[in-house]
Amino acid sequence: MKKGLSFSAYLQASFNAVRESVIGGASATTPTAEEEETDWEFWGRIISSPSTILKHPRLFTRHLHSGIPPPLRGTIWLLLSKGKDPSLEQVYATLLTRTSIHEKVIQRDLARTFPGVERFKEPGGAGQESLFNVVRAYTMYDTEVGYCQGVAFVVGVLLLNMPDEEAFCVLVRLMKDYKLRDFYTPQMVGLQLRLYQYDELLEEMFPNVARHLEQQEVRSTMYASQWFLTLFAYRFPLPVVYRILDILFFEGLDVLLRISLTLIKRNLAHILTLDFEPLLDFLQNGLFEVYSANPSQLIIDAMAMKISKTRLKHLEDRFEERRELEGEEYMKERELRIEMRRMRESVKRMETEYEMLNREHVQLANRVLEITVSAERDQETARVLKERVKELEENRLFERQRAEESVQVETDRLAMKNLELTRQNVELEEEKAGLESEVEVLRRRLDESEREKKELMVKLEGVRRAFG
Repeated sequence: MKKGLSFSAYLQASFNAVRESVIGGASATTPTAEEEETDWEFWGRIISSPSTILKHPRLFTRHLHSGIPPPLRGTIWLLLSKGKDPSLEQVYATLLTRTSIHEKVIQRDLARTFPGVERFKEPGGAGQESLFNVVRAYTMYDTEVGYCQGVAFVVGVLLLNMPDEEAFCVLVRLMKDYKLRDFYTPQMVGLQLRLYQYDELLEEMFPNVARHLEQQEVRSTMYASQWFLTLFAYRFPLPVVYRILDILFFEGLDVLLRISLTLIKRNLAHILTLDFEPLLDFLQNGLFEVYSANPSQLIIDAMAMKISKTRLKHLEDRFEERRELEGEEYMKERELRIEMRRMRESVKRMETEYEMLNREHVQLANRVLEITVSAERDQETARVLKERVKELEENRLFERQRAEESVQVETDRLAMKNLELTRQNVELEEEKAGLESEVEVLRRRLDESEREKKELMVKLEGVRRAFG
């Protein structure tokens, strides 16, 4: 929040920015079908004049039960929880500079918090860093609560709708103003109260289910605790969790009981057919499947379920009386049950991790075996190739030797032939010289014959003249 900007002005600015980004000018994104159906006028009126909620509660509740528009969800949550607090944001910034004693266990649990959500998937990524910062800051802000893994799921849901510092402030409001903190304190009184109310209402509304669960020795602490501690975020689809929190921020934690009992009602017939192990697994993991095709129907059904505040207050009073009468023994028993549930979940988680490690071990062993067999095949192939190379090398050497011998024979033959030709050439040269000498002799004799012929011709001419 900018310095000097009031809470209402900040909300109005946030609303205007969101609206501009969705339906504004050239920079606006293409709106989804859900965004196109958004009643911007109504929500704008709520932002600019929050008293509208009190003046027209039924109108607001009708819109709320239909779901807060996703682009505005974070802003409306801030409005309903009065969560924007600059001084608390400054506290958050200061806490980030400190070190929490819970950091190692928080870091360990990050990968198990919303593993399927894209923002929190990357180890060490921005999403996990935000989750780590807000959770560890709260462990230092409220040292009595310290760290509980359920808080991380609540923080994750907030971070998907608002910045880190606002998520921290809204978490503080949830803990204090909505009494969510009582779920996580060492005695977990708030959680025990809600489980007590749930058990009593379950027995009143669905006695057959309550009796069946008792016969199977399935206690609410074994499955409902994770619903309440994570605000249903542990297993439910996030769009449904958002819708639950839409109502929770306005109506309070009572909505958790409505959702829980609605799920039991919708799955009543199936629950009665299950024995202990499949029953517990179904209550922990499969209860929502019946609504998977139409998640909004869960909200419609839950809001139609009538649980009066008077009845809840009466159950709360009975719970407090029981606490006072049974004192520490009862509390310890409840704490032990919760601890046993945690231990069972821990054992189950370790068994799952063991099975995963065992499967990985088998896969690695198979891989090692494959590599070993492949290595042996490669060694055999290498041996065959080595022998083949050796054979080729021997053939090459043999062929080379034979070629060299053939070349040597041919060289010797050519040398002999060259020698013979040289000898013949010498003889021819000598014969040539002899013939040239004879020619020279014959030439000189011819010359002498010519001179003698000329002399005879002169003498003949003289004789002719003499007798002429």
